[in-house]
Amino acid sequence: MSNLASVLTGAAGPHPRRPVLRIDGTVLTLLDLDELSARVAGGLVAHGVRPGDRVELAVAGAPVLPVLYFGALRAGAVAVVAAPRPVTACGTRLVFTTGEGAHGAGTDAVRVGAGFLDQLVFWPQHSEVVRREDDEAAVVVGSWAGRGRRGRRDTYTHGAARSVVAAGGGCPLSAPGLTGPRAVREFPGRGAAGHVPADRVAPLARAAGRGR
Repeated sequence: MSNLASVLTGAAGPHPRRPVLRIDGTVLTLLDLDELSARVAGGLVAHGVRPGDRVELAVAGAPVLPVLYFGALRAGAVAVVAAPRPVTACGTRLVFTTGEGAHGAGTDAVRVGAGFLDQLVFWPQHSEVVRREDDEAAVVVGSWAGRGRRGRRDTYTHGAARSVVAAGGGCPLSAPGLTGPRAVREFPGRGAAGHVPADRVAPLARAAGRGR
């Protein structure tokens, strides 16, 4: 499977109960993250998002980001990771945002606030991972320069992004756009000798021990 989302489904299969992410005091396992991302994917597909559409995740730094990130990828969309801001990038089909304000024409906005994960229980589930090719865009990691200026944007293909995850020891949260300063202790696939580098892991993300 070429889709970057396969790094999550592949990890959740053999280690479903492994803690991977902490959100508002709640620890999510790999299976939790897998199932919640399937709900996000189901909501996107029901909303009409098609493979190749851009879904902006204007929640950079929020612990819910990995749920939305893998949900967008699972649906075959391109995940555009950006800081919260009032105006979306041109060509974005839908935006998840923690902020307020207007968005570009033709772009729908979904507010992400307290209780968002509880709401996902009512979204349809899309367990399938839409196939994408190695050379197709998977993730765009960008920054907003402000005052209408365009910030830097880096695009990763599915193949390139999977290579980043492999370099991060196989942890799904080492994918491009999820990286940050807080260290994951260890993750299976890296082996007893190594740790995931602190600059390649998600903010507020923790993988505990060697599994259950």
